[in-house]
Amino acid sequence: MDINTARRLSDLTTDFYRTVSASFSATRQAPWQGWQRVAQLAWPDSKSAKPEREAAGPKPLGAQTVLDLACGNLRFARFALERCPSAQIWAVDNCDELAVPANNICYQHLDIANTLLHEQDLCQAIDTPPCDLCVCFGFMHHVPLPQHRAHVLRALALHAAPRGLIAVSFWQFERDARIMAKAQPLPDAGDYVLGWQNRTDVQRYCHSFCEDELDALVQSVAPLATEVDRFSADGRSGDLNRYVVLRRTSV
Repeated sequence: MDINTARRLSDLTTDFYRTVSASFSATRQAPWQGWQRVAQLAWPDSKSAKPEREAAGPKPLGAQTVLDLACGNLRFARFALERCPSAQIWAVDNCDELAVPANNICYQHLDIANTLLHEQDLCQAIDTPPCDLCVCFGFMHHVPLPQHRAHVLRALALHAAPRGLIAVSFWQFERDARIMAKAQPLPDAGDYVLGWQNRTDVQRYCHSFCEDELDALVQSVAPLATEVDRFSADGRSGDLNRYVVLRRTSV
């Protein structure tokens, strides 16, 4: 995919969320199943499933500072504050219509996709201190270019405090026959345009990830961060999202 096509697809996605923000947010209120497993690592005393594997070394104290990149309607921020009411959340996104202000949440308006497409430094553009937990959920599939996905992951790693956690979700909607029945394929593998409910006037760009792509992204942030967990969750089938959890190195 060339840069001009990537810009058109990113603009399409931005217009999509501005148009359907109210109805989209109404269907996006409950926490994702996979967040429980992330919470077990970020807040060891929280009630959630035990992860399959964890890196060697002592568990950190519960995350007190959180970066929620591409925060949407702030539902992960609310989930985090339920587990750690004293946490400070830095939430970043460009869809202000979805981000309702709340206590302990600092919101930054930032068009992440356009920052990348204009070759600006995403890490510098994100105005937060180092955080104990840096997350990005439900966004990577909207980033058209592989190198920009790597930039997003690197920015998260650079904003993590030493030994801090980075958790990212990757949509694998090619597993769902119902979604694929409505998806319009684009020339590159894994790339599609998806609509919304029964409307025909709005569309968004989405990418369905394969495991090799996740391996490459993890490798792209070495040695800044090392992988500590990878698992599938969410959706009726329990495997629509693939989660990668990294820990920032101490140096």
